[in-house]
Amino acid sequence: MLRIFRHIRKWLMEERKIRRYLLYALGEILLVMIGILLALQVNNWNEQRKAKIKSITYHERILEDLDIFISETNQAMKRSTSIRNLILETLDFLESKNLPEDKVRVFENTLHFYYQIPYRHPSLTTLDEMRSNGDLSLIGNLDLRKKLIQLDQDILSNDEVLVQIGYQSQNPVFYIDQFVRSIPDTSSLTSRGIKVNSKFNFESMANDEKLINYFSKFSVQWSHHIMFSKGLNESANELREAVSQELENLK
Repeated sequence: MLRIFRHIRKWLMEERKIRRYLLYALGEILLVMIGILLALQVNNWNEQRKAKIKSITYHERILEDLDIFISETNQAMKRSTSIRNLILETLDFLESKNLPEDKVRVFENTLHFYYQIPYRHPSLTTLDEMRSNGDLSLIGNLDLRKKLIQLDQDILSNDEVLVQIGYQSQNPVFYIDQFVRSIPDTSSLTSRGIKVNSKFNFESMANDEKLINYFSKFSVQWSHHIMFSKGLNESANELREAVSQELENLK
């Protein structure tokens, strides 16, 4: 084809048909430009197709992250509620200065769990990856993108608060520990852990107002954890619906 074009140019020049040559040259330039534009358009379509596939994959993974987050925060709220209720029941025993025989196990469970407040919520790992890769723009829905980023920031903020609560809990734990002796049951040793029994002086604990006050503060701290988890869980559920809808639109 190029050889034919060269022959045409040569013939036009030899015949000194300048006008025809110029028109031919212009046509040749236009053909080249059209070819370039078509190539660019095909490349653009291909890049858009790749970006769409990548965007769909990211949305699917974000949906998985939210499912994990919702499941784990649901479990955390159940556990936190259970431990807070143990503490509240224990406070009743201490304030009434009476520990019924059938409630000793409740008291022991409280001593084992009262300070074990989790300080981390599950993170949205896909969003972190998109941020580090510069791919946040692949969440085309700007409002959805902002809400996901806000949820991620809320998780970090709540975790910072829980860490501070943990620091503030150290002195109360040290104080309560002086009334409790932990005794490991070596006969119960398994791959899942070991059972720990608690030896305590209930009468001394019931007569110590400072200790009772510390337990009451722990009940509040567990309530805070429930509140934080519930708020994040509700936001995650709302976002899950939005991400699911956006994924359907992309497909």
